[in-house]
Amino acid sequence: MAAKRSMITFATDPETKERIRSYAEAAGADVSTYVMAAVGVAMAHDDQVARTFAPLDDLIAETEAQDATTGRPPEEHGQDSVPDAEREEISASLDAFFGSSTRHRGVA
Repeated sequence: MAAKRSMITFATDPETKERIRSYAEAAGADVSTYVMAAVGVAMAHDDQVARTFAPLDDLIAETEAQDATTGRPPEEHGQDSVPDAEREEISASLDAFFGSSTRHRGVA
């Protein structure tokens, strides 16, 4: 028994349609098979990206949940979360590195 099939229709300009057709022909496939193969590759790539970043996404969600329990939005943490002495040390290190005595955005 053949699997049920469903149709997808999309619109494109004539030049792109012709390019797709010529690429499909060069690959020895009909347009539908060629497009579905390209879509499969794109979806596999997206799945891999999602798997790669899942641990980071989980960490971000956990951090956001912790921020929610403090009652302060994350943007309020800023400089308040870095002690003054440490902030000055960071600023001095940046000054030494960049050869400048100017203050750096977000540091002090």
